[in-house]
Amino acid sequence: MNKVTNLENVNSGWTERVVMICSRCGEQFNSTIDKNSPEKIKTDLKIWAKANLPQGTTRVITTSCLNICPENKIAITICDKSRPLVFDSVAVGPDIEVSDLAQSLIVR
Repeated sequence: MNKVTNLENVNSGWTERVVMICSRCGEQFNSTIDKNSPEKIKTDLKIWAKANLPQGTTRVITTSCLNICPENKIAITICDKSRPLVFDSVAVGPDIEVSDLAQSLIVR
């Protein structure tokens, strides 16, 4: 039996949800603007969250492949503590309006 003894719980700093944006999805696009769209979506979502949500409730990150791999789209997954064990995933175009994305994905 393997026993892990060096684990320590730490406060993550975010209390409600994490939004994960696949950074690998941008690699399928030819234009530099579209290739950088996962980072742009992340930045824009962070700005939106700071303006519209209580501080510290939402963490927006880019991650490696989510294994959803939509063609000509970017995969985004949200884990929200109000819906335990449910991982909502969407595929969006590189030119998505972040306010539309946030309204459909974060605000319910």
